Amino acid sequence: MSQVVPAAAINEIHGKPNGRSIGYFYQSKITGKTFYRERIEDYQKNQSPRQKWNSAAFKAANAQLKIILNDPDLKAQLQADYEAANHIASNGKAYTTLRAWKFNSLLHDWKQSHPFE
Repeated sequence: MSQVVPAAAINEIHGKPNGRSIGYFYQSKITGKTFYRERIEDYQKNQSPRQKWNSAAFKAANAQLKIILNDPDLKAQLQADYEAANHIASNGKAYTTLRAWKFNSLLHDWKQSHPFE
């Protein structure tokens, strides 16, 4: 976020004036003038196909984990499974917390069922 100054000192504004703004101020290196450019911030458009695949896996695992942790019966069963598995997830790694264990198991399972091509 930038610090907004009076309109008379427009050359002092850089970056986004506030969180709701769709544009930002920048200064030309050649002329030294300050300009305003509107840009919709879409971080997904610059991702590689593999990054989009990883993002989809993360989103799916997060959604499933949220459902599981909000249900007391499923959470109790999950705790029992965590202890029975000796804290080792389906990807072969050990995790110290129940949440990390289940999240990485779900992530691994999603990636196995949706391979990257």
